Amino acid sequence: MKEFSKKILEEIKKIIPKDQRAEVNSIVKNNGVTEEAVSIIERDKNVSPTIYLGEFYEAYREGVELEQLAEEIVRRNNEYRLEESLDIGFFVDYEKAKGRIVYKLVNREKNEKLLRRIPYVDYMDLVMVFYYLAYHEDMGNATILIHDSHLKMWNVTKEEVYEQACKNTPVILPAAITGMREIIEQMMGDAVKQEESLQEDVPMYVMTNPIKMNGAATMAYPNTIRNFANALGKNIYIIPSSIHEVILVPETGTEGGRLNEMVQEVNETQVDPKEVLADHVYYYDRSSDHMRSCVYEQVTYC
Repeated sequence: MKEFSKKILEEIKKIIPKDQRAEVNSIVKNNGVTEEAVSIIERDKNVSPTIYLGEFYEAYREGVELEQLAEEIVRRNNEYRLEESLDIGFFVDYEKAKGRIVYKLVNREKNEKLLRRIPYVDYMDLVMVFYYLAYHEDMGNATILIHDSHLKMWNVTKEEVYEQACKNTPVILPAAITGMREIIEQMMGDAVKQEESLQEDVPMYVMTNPIKMNGAATMAYPNTIRNFANALGKNIYIIPSSIHEVILVPETGTEGGRLNEMVQEVNETQVDPKEVLADHVYYYDRSSDHMRSCVYEQVTYC
C-alpha cells in the first residue's frame, strides 16, 4: 500500500492543474485502524475531499492501470469538491457550536492512543467521546471529533461538553427501533414474507438513529432500553453489532456466553475492523434497573 500510494500520487500530480497540489496522508480511524488517503488541495480553499485508497489499491492488484486509477480519483475529487471555502466560524465559537455537540460510544482498549488526546467519559467497559455533527447541502452529514485542544480553544471543561452532549444527542439523533423481520422484508421485498425460514423463534430488534451513523450510542440514552424492556415485560440482551447500531434480544433463557461467542465470530469475519464496538453483549435487568457488560462489573443504568 505504501508503494502504491507513492506511485498513484505521482500519476495524480501529472494530470491536476498547476494551482493544485496532491498529498497522501495516513488517516487514523476508529479502533486505531490506519487508512491511506489522497487529498487534492486547491489554492485559497480551506477544505478538500478525502479519497481513501483502499479500493483503488485492490483494483491495481487486479490489473487496472495506474493512469486509469489516477483519472478516477481526480474525477471523484472534482465531483465532491466544494466551490467555495467553508466558513468555520460556527465551530470556533463554543456558543455557536454547542447546539450540535453529540456523543458516540467506542471501544476503550482499541482506542488507547486516541484517548490521550481527546475528552471522554467511561461507560461500562466502553467510552463516550464527543463530536460536532454538521450538515452541509453539498457534503451531507460531516463530523468533527472533539479534541482536548478544542476545549482549550473554547475555554470549557470536559464536564460542560459532556452535559451538553447528553442534552443534544437523544434530540438530534433520536433512537429508532425496528424489528429484524421488517428490515429483511424492506431489503428483499414481499417475496420473503411467506418464507418459513423467517419465522422468528427469538424476536430481534435493531436500534440505531435516523442517519444510521454512530447509532450504538442509543444504548446510553436515558430510559430508551428501560422503556423498551418494560413494554415487552422482559430483560434485554444488547448485542453491539457495530458502532452504528445494536441488536436488542428479549431474554428467553439464552445464555449470555453463547451470544458472546457469536459476537466475537461476527466481529472477526463480517464487521469492518474500524466499526467494531465490543466483543461481548450487554444485559439490562428490569428488576434492578441496571445495565451491565456480560464480562465486566455491573453499573447503574442512567
